[in-house]
Amino acid sequence: MTLGQDRDGVVVRPIGDRTGPERPQGGPTAPSNQPIHLIAALCVHEARIRAIEVAVQQIVRAHFGVLVLTEGFELHAADLYGGNGFFKGVKPDERIGCIHDILDALATHEATVLWAAVDKMKLYSGRHPHRMAFPFLVERLEDWLSQPEPKLGLLVADENKEIEQKLIDDLEIFKLSGTNMGWRSTQISSIVDSIHFVQSTNNRLIQCVDIVAYFSLKYYRQEQKFIKDFREAGTSNIPWPIWREAQPDAAPSRKAIHQIGRKLDALTVGRKVFP
Repeated sequence: MTLGQDRDGVVVRPIGDRTGPERPQGGPTAPSNQPIHLIAALCVHEARIRAIEVAVQQIVRAHFGVLVLTEGFELHAADLYGGNGFFKGVKPDERIGCIHDILDALATHEATVLWAAVDKMKLYSGRHPHRMAFPFLVERLEDWLSQPEPKLGLLVADENKEIEQKLIDDLEIFKLSGTNMGWRSTQISSIVDSIHFVQSTNNRLIQCVDIVAYFSLKYYRQEQKFIKDFREAGTSNIPWPIWREAQPDAAPSRKAIHQIGRKLDALTVGRKVFP
């Protein structure tokens, strides 16, 4: 579709979110094992949408066979990684291989990733962390849509009854008067219409962005832990790049996250962690 004269139509498929349980409103702490709330956008040109849908369907069938015919089958990232739900009993090589193949397909069809995250341990606001992260993601979407040539984007997101209307209202404010968040208030002029919420079960691209968000967060947290461990170890005789490269080999799960994260790095064109 063409969304405007002399401008390419672009469909942006957000928003996958990954987080831990929310802290009570007004409380100064959040669960220490899930301190980060991350939302991600998978940006796909309209001409590539159908090709990605077909590619993902072929990948899923190749890895899981008749399992995909099960009623309600869905690529839940947490289940896919942990071997739970529909993927209980499926060998790790098949599950991790499916993730790599999907990321390769996204790269082949020139999809890009943006994400924004908030550290709930450092927030003293009663506002839902999804709403806190949303303006930072929208700012990066505006940057991406505006350069190098202006494009228009349509937002499609997974259903989230708790905050759907609030996000719709927030986006309308951003389009009228800018994001007004932090030091770089951004006028949102490249996102058309509103946010279209759909059931993830019916949408493979929404399932893809769930994978993107889940592993973007896992990779970010693993990298932050490596930095913390390096500082605490005080191994000044070993340069950081050499020390870091050795860490993923310490455990299969670390290596899996590292390898997936590297592919996500290649797709990611914008990110923000607040504060």
